[in-house]
Amino acid sequence: MAVSALLPPVREAAQSTPADRDRTIDAVRGVSLFVVVFGHLLMAVVYWPDAGEVRIGNLMASYPALQYLTWLLQVMPLFFAFGGASSVIAWRKADAGDVLYSSWMWGRIRRLLRPVLVYLAIMAVFGAAMTLLVGPQLDPLLAIINGPLWFLGVYTITLLFLPVMWWVHQRNRAIAFIVLVPLAVLDSVGVTILGWPVWVGFLNFILCWVAIQQLGFFWAEDTRMRSWVAVAVSSFVVNVALVYYGPWPMSLVGLPGDVLDYDELRLGSLVISVPGFQGEYSNMSPPSVILLLHGFTVVSLIFIARRPLARLLERPRVWLVTTFMMMTSMSLYIWHLLAIVLSLATLHALGLPPPTRLDANGFPEPSDTGTYAIWFLAFLAIFLVYLTVLVLLTWSTQYRPLPIWDSPPRVGLLPLSAPGWLYVALVVVSGVMVGFGVLVLALIGFAGFPTSNSEWAGMTLNATVGIVLLLGGSFLMRSLTRQPAPTVA
Repeated sequence: MAVSALLPPVREAAQSTPADRDRTIDAVRGVSLFVVVFGHLLMAVVYWPDAGEVRIGNLMASYPALQYLTWLLQVMPLFFAFGGASSVIAWRKADAGDVLYSSWMWGRIRRLLRPVLVYLAIMAVFGAAMTLLVGPQLDPLLAIINGPLWFLGVYTITLLFLPVMWWVHQRNRAIAFIVLVPLAVLDSVGVTILGWPVWVGFLNFILCWVAIQQLGFFWAEDTRMRSWVAVAVSSFVVNVALVYYGPWPMSLVGLPGDVLDYDELRLGSLVISVPGFQGEYSNMSPPSVILLLHGFTVVSLIFIARRPLARLLERPRVWLVTTFMMMTSMSLYIWHLLAIVLSLATLHALGLPPPTRLDANGFPEPSDTGTYAIWFLAFLAIFLVYLTVLVLLTWSTQYRPLPIWDSPPRVGLLPLSAPGWLYVALVVVSGVMVGFGVLVLALIGFAGFPTSNSEWAGMTLNATVGIVLLLGGSFLMRSLTRQPAPTVA
């Protein structure tokens, strides 16, 4: 019944697609989230003993050859780039219609976070219940349960920069990259080679993702295919060279045991003495020069394939499937880790825990490849059942208005005489609050919720504080949408 209820709105949406809608933008964003879910399912390996904490690892650490797959499965740059393409189209329309910066920003955030609010409300109760009933045994799983939300936090912050970055793009299409790319490279090299503290590298969450978002601005412009071929080839070649000769890991996702530990760095025949460095570091968190170049490569490939993709998406059946993926992708992305946890718990309750052991470094690995493959098939079947139910129950939360959240504010925050700089500053502050609130929840999850604190990169974080930041920033931004255009001081 639930499936039959979903199909009519999918067909209606596919058939009523406006002729001028860019289907490729929708398809790339929707498919990229599906690929991420597949990657998480493939990579996760769990050790669940009869007593003691669950431990979580990555299958690619046990089978290093699988790390090559991350150069295909790491598609988050596509979401940022084509999210930028979609958002800049919306901003140009809003700007032409004298829509306020806050109204435009709140419109994007309101729709993006609507299903997240439903998810967080349910998962907060789930996390508190598991903490009370099971205790700390499930803390490692509860700690990562919100992990997929990280990109929403970063994406919110990159959106804050979009209007000014579009202004820069209109005046000089290269200047943003001339500034952002060298800074991002310097930041990555400083952490991996020069011995800078790892926390300095987190500046690249802004530098790298804003630079990749900037690529999306070219989508609505007439650019030469050979330019994108040159970008794709050069970025890929440089990337391969940096991974082969440099200290950066092969994997484009974080792996257990990704630790840099050296006193000298060998670049081919060149040996550079460096201060002793030891610390966890991956290409993903913080984003490294490797991930940045990978983003340039995969985004360029979409530009190169633009015409064939457009023709393919004009086919009714292809577009119907694509529409289904678009309408369910956010729900699938948000809820898939819960489906993984529920599947693992079900198999554990049935006396079929993962056939894994701990390696010499204390990370989970399959006890036997064949046995693990058979167990994985059972896990996959149960996972698909849970995921289907969760998606069917929650897909409409992306479109269904929420009380208060989707209603216009009754009272504006700023007086009519407020200077423009204060108005813009409050929009930025509210956006940063939202972004950081989501990031806190993504980084520490709901382990020990609501009172437990977690240490991350030397900082003490609390999920309750994350929720307060998210809601406080959201309603601050919402209150600014009632203001008429401010008078610039």
